[in-house]
Amino acid sequence: MTSDTPFADPDDEDSALRPAWEDAEDETDADRLGIARAPRPAATNRSSAPAAWLPTADLPVLLGPLCAATEALARLDARAAAAPAPVREGLVARMAFAEAAGWLAHAHAWVHPHDLALRTLGLTAPTVLAAVGAGHRTLPQTFAGAAEPRDWADPPFDAVAEGDRAVAEALALAQLLGRPLKDTGGSMVASASAAAEALAALGAAGLNEENFSAWWSAHAPKPDVRRRRYGMRGGEGGDPPLPPLLHAAQAAHSWMAAGITEPPAPAHALVAATGLVARAGVTRAVFLPVWAAYPAAGFGDRDHLPSLRSDAADRLVGRDRPVTWPLAFLHLVAESAQAGLRELDRLEAAAEQGRAVAAAVDKRSRLPDAIDALLRTPVLTPKALAGKLGIAPQTATALLRALQAKRVVREVTGRGSFRAFAI
Repeated sequence: MTSDTPFADPDDEDSALRPAWEDAEDETDADRLGIARAPRPAATNRSSAPAAWLPTADLPVLLGPLCAATEALARLDARAAAAPAPVREGLVARMAFAEAAGWLAHAHAWVHPHDLALRTLGLTAPTVLAAVGAGHRTLPQTFAGAAEPRDWADPPFDAVAEGDRAVAEALALAQLLGRPLKDTGGSMVASASAAAEALAALGAAGLNEENFSAWWSAHAPKPDVRRRRYGMRGGEGGDPPLPPLLHAAQAAHSWMAAGITEPPAPAHALVAATGLVARAGVTRAVFLPVWAAYPAAGFGDRDHLPSLRSDAADRLVGRDRPVTWPLAFLHLVAESAQAGLRELDRLEAAAEQGRAVAAAVDKRSRLPDAIDALLRTPVLTPKALAGKLGIAPQTATALLRALQAKRVVREVTGRGSFRAFAI
């Protein structure tokens, strides 16, 4: 019975239902040809088995969260793959900004995903203005609904610089995760040089190629060369491979202790784990989300892998019991995938509403194309829409105003000029 786990190695598959003589050499041919038969070597296990990072006592506790995370991620990936291209691309783009916002929350900074998208368009000011009381003007969605702007405060210069650096790294993370999986799954962490290039924008410095190669050899999915070439089944014995999500959790945990970057950072570890999941084909339409569940994450050490908020931890393991990294990881994946499903529901409803609006206009109208562009892009300005559709900026502004009147889109800057719109 073959394993359905993408990380499985051919030498570790279950052979209980296979005749014992299937892998045996033909003794008659060997005797006839005078061939000396060496003892058959015992099967070696190259898969990831439960180790110190995953105590055996934790396995029963992990079963429920593992099933929940796997089911939520599978539903999200399947529905995204079946969705129309504008909805699917828009979902991935919005999930990427949600992941970036979640990582910022872990770094003790709070920025709404729409404000990150506005920053990519050059429509928000440096974080120093938010730090000194101008948050409503610089980060409109982050400060939406908040109380009156706080009094002037003179923040430390290092905090100001840290804020802008963190936002820049968050935008780099969103850009990396927002690429189609076909562009990242096989190449993002395919080699030390590719990993160094992908992680450089996230603040990774001095990637150690030797340590990375050891990490890659231990955790990367192995190609099934023997079966492809000979049609052979794997050997017998050895520990079963970990399920894909536990394998990703182990890879991230190992990254933090492998000395690949100095200092190690949780963003690098989880990006690498995401690359492994994509490379193994576990997901085909969306990336592995983790940081988007930041409301469930604890306000812990920004230099460590994320933990769970105390009330979320109490629901999973009981009051005052410690939460291991695998359990926290699975819960964050499940919550992030559920958030992705809710965003997909919202985009599909917006697409249906847009179709109803477009059905009532003239066939020569560019309104359907504008709706398509808005589905694909988290935040869009009139100028950007004009560039996408090849129309005059005034026409793009009129289209956006018409959609705003129909409540298909809303304005997200709160300004009278240099405005931007989102579904």
